[in-house]
Amino acid sequence: MKSAKEFAIWLHERFREMRNGVYLTKSDIAALSGRQRFTHEFITDIHYELTLKGMGFVTDTHREKFYLFHLPTEYWQAKGEGYREDTGSNVRTIVQSKHKGS
Repeated sequence: MKSAKEFAIWLHERFREMRNGVYLTKSDIAALSGRQRFTHEFITDIHYELTLKGMGFVTDTHREKFYLFHLPTEYWQAKGEGYREDTGSNVRTIVQSKHKGS
């Protein structure tokens, strides 16, 4: 049985070059990790370990598919985006502003 850390290292080594990410099924995770059942904490621990390497690992609500992907590395406001105040709502609207040199 692999620990979450061991499994995260394996996933990173195996899939780090796949820039579009991959998804795995529940049976894939069971076969690859050597676990017959795995908890939400196991998935969270895998995600934590992978975030240290610039990747993320999440699942759907039913834990049938698991998604491994590269995390964005640029802060959203660095792309010149901001938000516009909407006086009729407490929700902020994100707007794209045009900055020279971006």
